[in-house]
Amino acid sequence: MRIFPSKISFLLFCLMIAAAPKMLTAQLNQGGFPRSFTFSIPPDNRDMVTLTPPSRELLDEEDAISPLPFRFAINLPVDVDIERSGKWIKVEDGTKVWRITVNAPGALALTLYFDRFQLPTDGKFFVYSPNRTQLIGAFTNLNNNEANTFATALITGDQITLEYNSPEDAVLPQLHLSEVAYAYRGVTDVSGDRTGFGAAGKCEVNVNCSEGASWQRQVRSIARVEVKRGSSSVWCSGSLVNNTRNDGTPYLLTADHCGKLSTPQDLSQWLIYFNYQGAGCPNPTREPVSRTMTGVKLVAHGGDGGNTGSDFFLVRLLSSIPDTFNVYYNGWSRDTIPSPSGVSLHHPQGDIKKISTYTSPLVRSNWNSQPRYTHWRVTWAGTTHGHGTTEGGSSGSPLYNNLGLLVGTLTGGDSSCDSANLNKPDYYGMFYYHWDRNGTDSASVLKYWLDPVNSNVMNCNGWALGVQEPELTSGITVFPNPVTNRVNLRYSSEPAIRKQEIRITDIWGKILWSGNWNPLTEIEITIDLTGLATGMYILMIGDGESRTARKIIKL
Repeated sequence: MRIFPSKISFLLFCLMIAAAPKMLTAQLNQGGFPRSFTFSIPPDNRDMVTLTPPSRELLDEEDAISPLPFRFAINLPVDVDIERSGKWIKVEDGTKVWRITVNAPGALALTLYFDRFQLPTDGKFFVYSPNRTQLIGAFTNLNNNEANTFATALITGDQITLEYNSPEDAVLPQLHLSEVAYAYRGVTDVSGDRTGFGAAGKCEVNVNCSEGASWQRQVRSIARVEVKRGSSSVWCSGSLVNNTRNDGTPYLLTADHCGKLSTPQDLSQWLIYFNYQGAGCPNPTREPVSRTMTGVKLVAHGGDGGNTGSDFFLVRLLSSIPDTFNVYYNGWSRDTIPSPSGVSLHHPQGDIKKISTYTSPLVRSNWNSQPRYTHWRVTWAGTTHGHGTTEGGSSGSPLYNNLGLLVGTLTGGDSSCDSANLNKPDYYGMFYYHWDRNGTDSASVLKYWLDPVNSNVMNCNGWALGVQEPELTSGITVFPNPVTNRVNLRYSSEPAIRKQEIRITDIWGKILWSGNWNPLTEIEITIDLTGLATGMYILMIGDGESRTARKIIKL
C-alpha cells in the first residue's frame, strides 16, 4: 500500500520528520508514528480525564520526616479503560484510532501505570505530550509480560495522551490505566528550574570526567531505578550483577529500603533506566537519552531496610536485556579485608550518573546502632573535578574495591555537598553479609542466586553483554546501508578469516535471520530483508571467539 501517493504528500511527510517529537527515553518499542500524527488529526480536549493534584505542602512535610529513599512522585488513582473511556475514530486507511488525554495540573512529569496490559499482535500503543514534542512507542504485544502489567517512562509536563491504533476488525486489547505517577520534584522541570536532571549537588562528579576513566565497564552496569511502592514512586540506584555461570541472567542489585514496600504488582511496574549519563565531563545542557526497561521480580532480600542486616534487594528483570544496550554485569567480592581505595557510581537526586571516590581504607561498621558489623563505612575524597558524595536517589548504588569488584550497596549516611558534610561518612551494606548472613533460606541470601554452580568462590569477575557498533571484523564491508530489500557482505582482505556466524536481530535481540558464511569459499553473500518492516536492525558477526555488530537501517 502506498501511503504517500503524491509529491505534496511526500513533502508533508518530510516536514513531519523534520519536526519529529523528541524521544526522551529509548524504552523498548517498535518506533514509528501514531496514525493521528500521520493523518494530522488535531487533539480533542473533550476526551480528557483531569486529576486532583496533591497538596505540595503536605508532601514537603512528609519528605522532611522521611527523606530516604528519595520520593519524587505521588501515585494518583485513575480508572481509564479502553472499552469504556476515550474516543474511537477511523482514519483514511481504515485504521481505528483510540485516544484519551490525562491532565494532572501542576505535575512536572507523568508515568502511567497499567494493571491490565495485553496487546494483540496487530495493535500499536503510543503515549505522547499533547503538543507532540515527546513520544514513546509503538508498544506492541512484545511488551506484554507475565504479570499483565506495564508502565511508561516519564514524560515531562502535566498532560499526556494515550493512543491505540488497530485494524478495523481487530480484537480489542486489555488496556486499563489504574494509576498515574504525579512527579512533583526529582525530574526535569519544563519551566526551566533544575530538578532531577541537573539537581545533584555541585560537588558531584560526572562519570565521564577523568575520575571515571578506569571505571567505564562498571559505569555500564549502573541503572537509575524508578521504584513504584504503593502510593508513591521513589528514585534509587542499582546495578547489574554477575553470577558464576556467566550466563547473563538479568539480576539487578539495590537496597532493601528501596524495594521492601513494593508489592509484586508494583515490582512488575518498576522502570529501569540504563545509560542515563552525560557524554563528557561538563554537565550537559540537554537531558541525555536513556535506555529503559519495565518490570522486575523479587529474587531475594535481607536486612529489614538495614535495621537488622545488610539491606540488599536482588531482583530479576522480566525481560532479557538486548545486546544493543551494551551493559556490564558487575563482578563481586565477599572478602572481609577492607579495600584501600575505590569508588561508588550512583544517581543522586535522580540526576545523571555520578562517581564518588575514596582513597582511605573502608572500615567495618554497624548501622543504626545495631550490634553486628553489617556495613562498610566510607569517607569520600576530593578529586580533580569535585568531591563526590551521596544524596537521596543514590540508595542501593554499588561500592567498588580497588580491583573493580562490587563489595557493598548504599544504605545511607551523612555526606553531602554542604562544605560541613563533605567528609562525613556513608554506610554500604557489605556484600560479605549479603552473601549468606541475613537468613538461612534462598529468599534472604545471595549465594543461591549468584553462585548457581556452587563453586564457593570468594571473588567473581564481571561479564559484558553488548556489541561495539563502529567496526566489523577487519576486511568485511556491508552495503548498501540504509537498505531497501537486500544487504551484501563482502570480504576483501588477507589473511582470510575463519568461518563466520551471521545473525540479524531486532532491537530486542530477537533473532530474525541466521546463517553461516565461509569467506574462504564465498567472497560475498547477500541477505534478503524484504520481509522485515522498516526500522533499525542489528547485523551480528562472530567466529566463536569474538563478536562485532553493525546497525542496519531498513527503508
